[in-house]
Amino acid sequence: MTENNRIVMDSFEESLRRLVYEYKQLDERNRELSKAIEEKENALKEMQLRCSALEKSYDNLKQAKIISLTGENIDEAKERISKLVREIDRCIESLKK
Repeated sequence: MTENNRIVMDSFEESLRRLVYEYKQLDERNRELSKAIEEKENALKEMQLRCSALEKSYDNLKQAKIISLTGENIDEAKERISKLVREIDRCIESLKK
C-alpha cells in the first residue's frame, strides 16, 4: 500500500470512528428525550383524569347547592359557582400548557 493510500485509509477510519461516536451520542439523547416525552404524557393523562374528577365533583356540588337554595342565598350561590367555574377554567388552561 502506498503512503498516499495509507493516509486516505487512516482519514477514512478516523471519520468512521467519529460518525459512530456521534451516532451513539445522538441515540442516547434520543432515548432520553423519548423517556421525557413518555413521562410528560403520563403526567398529562393523570391531570386529565384529575380534571375529569373535579368536573364531576363540581357538577354534583352545583346540583346539590341548587336543590338546597332558598331565596336569600341565590346570589351567594351564584358567586360561589362563578368562583368554581373560574378555578376549573384555570385548571383546564394549565393542562393545555
